Amino acid sequence: MHATRPAVCLLLLPIAACGSSSSPIDPGDGSRPDPQPVQVPAAGASSTFDVATWNVLNFGAPNSGPSDEPLQLARVRDVILGTDADLWGMQEVTSATAFATLLAQLPGYGGLLANAPTVENGAAFYDEGEIKVGLVYKQSVVAVQSARVVLTGLNREFAGRPPLEVRVRVGLEGAEHDVVAMVLHAKANSEVSSWEQRAAAATGLHDYLNDAWPDAPVFVVGDWNDDLDESITPGRDTPYRIFLDAAPTWVFPTETLGAGGATSILGFDDVIDHILASDESMVWYEAGSALVHRVNEHVPRYRETTSDHLPVLARFRLDRPSS
Repeated sequence: MHATRPAVCLLLLPIAACGSSSSPIDPGDGSRPDPQPVQVPAAGASSTFDVATWNVLNFGAPNSGPSDEPLQLARVRDVILGTDADLWGMQEVTSATAFATLLAQLPGYGGLLANAPTVENGAAFYDEGEIKVGLVYKQSVVAVQSARVVLTGLNREFAGRPPLEVRVRVGLEGAEHDVVAMVLHAKANSEVSSWEQRAAAATGLHDYLNDAWPDAPVFVVGDWNDDLDESITPGRDTPYRIFLDAAPTWVFPTETLGAGGATSILGFDDVIDHILASDESMVWYEAGSALVHRVNEHVPRYRETTSDHLPVLARFRLDRPSS
């Protein structure tokens, strides 16, 4: 059985300076100290470009998601630092202020939200009070070249949150590549009309990527709000069949996770958070590295304090020549 899930939104913001992880997270009124950090095991590796996606459940929204905002911020920080991925696509970031505070607790990381002044079309489609998609990245590995919100003509199909596209330069292990990273947050819920929106958005995304980036290494990461082996909509095929049928031009390295019994959203039996890669990117893929990072086994009361989604990650070896 697949229960109906609430709808969600998409956005991103500018590169922020990073401070020391030992600095306290200010609850806003100085009433209590920074929550003690928890240890989360690494899923990334120093020799690979590690790409992750994570829905952080109304991050920074005082009336939605986890009720203890400073504790959620601390736990999101702990997960990012412990996981040790190089690039994170984030969904459901509500507060730009909370996002900036998070970045200040992530030494060596930068970040971007979709409504940032540096994002072309961003402010036209995302307001400060909305949930947004974002990018968090290691500054020693990733440098942002440009950012824009795309597929704005499919605003409805993307549930009012068209994708954020960021051109980045990635350097690791002596290799340097220009890469396109896109973050999306697809239409939620299991009713047929939501499935139709996801399917229409997928067709538009497929056509756009083939036209705009036919020869580029591309990663599309996000909360796709549906599985790949079968849909969360009863009796329907996955709405992302157009990408599955396009292999090897487009491949989900995360495709096997759902069929293998994993889940990326607690309380359900689906993997709805995915990483899509072009054939130019899949040349770098470390076979079998895609995983759902079970951080809930290390963060106390994870669902109440942090998120109902788990991070999903895949590793890529950039020293292999791209096709």
